[in-house]
Amino acid sequence: MKQYKFLKDSPKAYGGDLLKTRKGRAEGRPLDTKNTIHLILRSTKAVREWSFWKPVNKNKIKQIVSKFSKKYGVRIYSMANVGNHLHFQIKLSNRFTYDPFIRAITSAIAMAVTGASKINKFKFEPKDRFWDQRPFTRVVKGYKAFLNLRDYIEINRLEGFGFQKPQARFFYGWNQLKEVEATSPP
Repeated sequence: MKQYKFLKDSPKAYGGDLLKTRKGRAEGRPLDTKNTIHLILRSTKAVREWSFWKPVNKNKIKQIVSKFSKKYGVRIYSMANVGNHLHFQIKLSNRFTYDPFIRAITSAIAMAVTGASKINKFKFEPKDRFWDQRPFTRVVKGYKAFLNLRDYIEINRLEGFGFQKPQARFFYGWNQLKEVEATSPP
């Protein structure tokens, strides 16, 4: 006997390219305090001097994320800096902390990378924004999905170091194998 679903599944993803479709705009951003969230911030303007991978910008981004995650009670499980976009695996302590947290890190990162401030205003054209789209978020439910996201972010981190995707997957898998061999009893 088949069990019928009376309630719709809530959407798990929001933002980014999804906002270009009707389906992506149909409902609000799903947030969850019990499960982790995959967050992606992308900027095509982050090249050359503004690249997130540049050592000065890389350190500033780490400090900004650390500062605001402590301030708003957001736990950062993993983070990958790929040069023009950032991947995060976060967990919210309260669903009302997402908005101020995302506003704070996006504006602080944009100002730190471009050198803009209240005094030294950097003017973009109205159509030119630093961030390409709204942040992409996806609720990650279940332990296996949690581990898959962790691995995905690690592979993206390796891609940020210059590895191609197949090389990064191989290298990450090889390191996982070495860790298992090192921890297993002889």
